[in-house]
Amino acid sequence: MPMPAPKPWWAIGLASLVLTVMADMKTSIDGTCGNDITCYGSMFGQCCSSSGHCGSSIDHCGDGCQLGFGHCEKTQGKRTLDSTCGGRNGFTCQGSKFGNCCSQYNFCGSSAEYCGVGCQSDFGMCPPPPPASTKLKKLIPTTVPNAHLDIKRDISGCPASQTGAQTQPQLCVPCEGQGGSLPFCGADVNTDSNMFTPKTCRTVYYEFDISNTTLAPDGFLRPALLVNNRMPGPPIEANWGDTIVVTVHNNMQENGTSIHFHGIRQFNNSEADGTPSITQCPIAPGQSMTYTFVADNYGFSWYHSHFAIQTWMGVMGPMIIHGPTSKEYDADAGSILLQDWDHRGVDAMYDGAQDALNGGPRTMDTGLINGMNTWGVDGASNQTGKRFELLTQFEPGKTYLLSIVNAAIQSTYKFSIDGHSLEVIHMDFTAIKPYKTNILNINVGQRYMVLVSADQPPGDYWMRADNQNACAATIQATDIKGIVRYRTNTGKIPTSTAYTYTGECVDEPLESLVPIVSHQVAPANHEFSYDVKVFNDGNNQFRWYLSGMTFNSFYDNPSLLQVAGDGVAPTGNLVMNLPYLNEWVYVVIDSDIPLPHPIHLHGHDFYVLAQGRGGYIPGSSKLNLQNPARRDTALMPGGGHVVIAFKTDNPGAWLLHCHIGWHSAMGFAMQIIEGMDFINGTVSSRCQMDQTCASWRNWAAAHNYHPDTGV
Repeated sequence: MPMPAPKPWWAIGLASLVLTVMADMKTSIDGTCGNDITCYGSMFGQCCSSSGHCGSSIDHCGDGCQLGFGHCEKTQGKRTLDSTCGGRNGFTCQGSKFGNCCSQYNFCGSSAEYCGVGCQSDFGMCPPPPPASTKLKKLIPTTVPNAHLDIKRDISGCPASQTGAQTQPQLCVPCEGQGGSLPFCGADVNTDSNMFTPKTCRTVYYEFDISNTTLAPDGFLRPALLVNNRMPGPPIEANWGDTIVVTVHNNMQENGTSIHFHGIRQFNNSEADGTPSITQCPIAPGQSMTYTFVADNYGFSWYHSHFAIQTWMGVMGPMIIHGPTSKEYDADAGSILLQDWDHRGVDAMYDGAQDALNGGPRTMDTGLINGMNTWGVDGASNQTGKRFELLTQFEPGKTYLLSIVNAAIQSTYKFSIDGHSLEVIHMDFTAIKPYKTNILNINVGQRYMVLVSADQPPGDYWMRADNQNACAATIQATDIKGIVRYRTNTGKIPTSTAYTYTGECVDEPLESLVPIVSHQVAPANHEFSYDVKVFNDGNNQFRWYLSGMTFNSFYDNPSLLQVAGDGVAPTGNLVMNLPYLNEWVYVVIDSDIPLPHPIHLHGHDFYVLAQGRGGYIPGSSKLNLQNPARRDTALMPGGGHVVIAFKTDNPGAWLLHCHIGWHSAMGFAMQIIEGMDFINGTVSSRCQMDQTCASWRNWAAAHNYHPDTGV
């Protein structure tokens, strides 16, 4: 047998030197390194990366290891120390405390959330598949109402393979390797949707025509922008794991447009996020664009335009992703979309909102429930419009599911049904431990799924969405009402009594919002703090500033196109550049201005670590890292703070912004460039991106269009 080649003298000397230096240092216990802290022997990995964090994957060793603070080694076949595995880093999960299976995402695990999607050969093994779950209730059929299951034509001039308009592969086998059957391939509410997506092998198609017209939802006729000539627009409905294809046709004459699918993570699919200036150029008048994405989380949400404040002219609609629920119910009573409304239209109100001399906060006229309400006093001869009535009529003893979203431009609502309690089972796209309340606080962009028991005397009851004027004013603040009737209804106007409460601008209590699937938040690799202010920008216009900077849109040169085309991340303009994956980021947002702000993050669910009045005090303000509330929209209280956390596990260009329409349009936003080196590999429709931008640039130049808004 040949003898192994001896190491050169310089390699022996270097190894001795490194180990001698390391012996005098402390081993990293939190993943940070450098400054006399070594990664040698650390559970986070042996290599001290250029960013000052320990690791062992290609993100660390592959980019070089800081000499003297750790070392890179041949890892093939060695047991993982930090849960990363497979690929070029070579670690195996076999015998790892994190689990025996090396998943497709290069992390070790042992449950169906990992093994169910297949285990990478040579880097670990899967145990026998678990039996199919018996806990699933209220499954939906294998076909989805209102979905067009036909193959779409190529609308963009790009090959079909580059528009996302293709169907699933013909040989796709539903639930293959996942240990269960349709609709959810054995998953239930105890399955972590961050780690598991049912393989349904099904695609549902929608076509949306965006047009400008007039509408009178409460009896007053005014301009509006509609989806398929409706407001709210038609629902998107699919099962968890389905592929959804939405083709948007801009039939307007003077407006660009886009569609954002609020709360959908768009994992490795930033191009379908629908955010002009960030992920795409606006769709020009007369043009079309196709969005393709997988429903990788489930629950209730909404879609809406992300072009300026176009959403609140009417471009919005509900989005239902059917999944398992934690409790049984007898019937799904449908979705409830709440919005504020004004007889002038938000476009006509925007100049006043940003006028720093004579303008400021706006007062809306009224609000709508599923696009309906009245204007004026009940019973008066001059009252106009019509109340929304829940189509499902209650039967005593039965339980009903309602899914509610706040789609307002500025309003905070207290939602209730007189005499009935609400059992909350889902928030945003997260299943939570059920709790009961009489009144539900719901801020802009938030969603809740609730169960309502028909346990009151049969009759007619008010459904209420009271605007909280302490947050933002509405004239008809407590007359935003619908009707819930039992089957023995009289058809008359209800006389039921409202619950009493104190007017306030709050979220549901954090202690009530406990996710069923428990997550632990790790210490921060990076922490960013932003102080929120509003100032006159020197042109007598209000602008919102985050630590002295305000956001401006560049519709003709979106960030994703810059990264994918030029390999250059945008600079300035409130950019959070996060080059490394699998790191924890904390974001602190606070303000001494007594105005609340609902904060929404694209591309992620985030963890609400802290929320309250007064400024955040580092080291003193308590952070909850053990299974905190997990959602995509949370309130920063007026004169208060919110601390959120997320993990950099989704390469792309993402937006973080206030979801009050006036505020985001006036600069309360920032962008996140995440995992830049990996972004280009996630883009599948470069042709469509280029063509959408070319059409927009041509239209904007011909019409001398120069935006002066945020997002």
